[in-house]
Amino acid sequence: MARSRNSSSRLHSPRAEYLAASSAAVPSIVADYRASATIDVEHDAADRAAGNTLRVPVAVLQQDWGAALGYDATALWRAWVSDLEHVTVDCGHFMAEEAPALVAAQIRKLLGR
Repeated sequence: MARSRNSSSRLHSPRAEYLAASSAAVPSIVADYRASATIDVEHDAADRAAGNTLRVPVAVLQQDWGAALGYDATALWRAWVSDLEHVTVDCGHFMAEEAPALVAAQIRKLLGR
């Protein structure tokens, strides 16, 4: 693919566009992680105290290393939802990139429930 040094006329490859979009998402990702360690804990406690649950089907894809370390995603999510499917996968943190067919199949299955 031809590229120009002039950024206004540069042809972007799909990878370059992906990297630009990923970079732009970093502040949101950081804010989400920050919230999960602070205000989300308070909101979750209030929801649990009120007896709130999720009334939709939920699919959890858990990395096999998490299970090996003793993290029990099923127990965590079972407190929130009755219609739960838990799948242990052998890919890393970026499941959609590392195992797109597996993730797509699980999404299709979830949407069919």
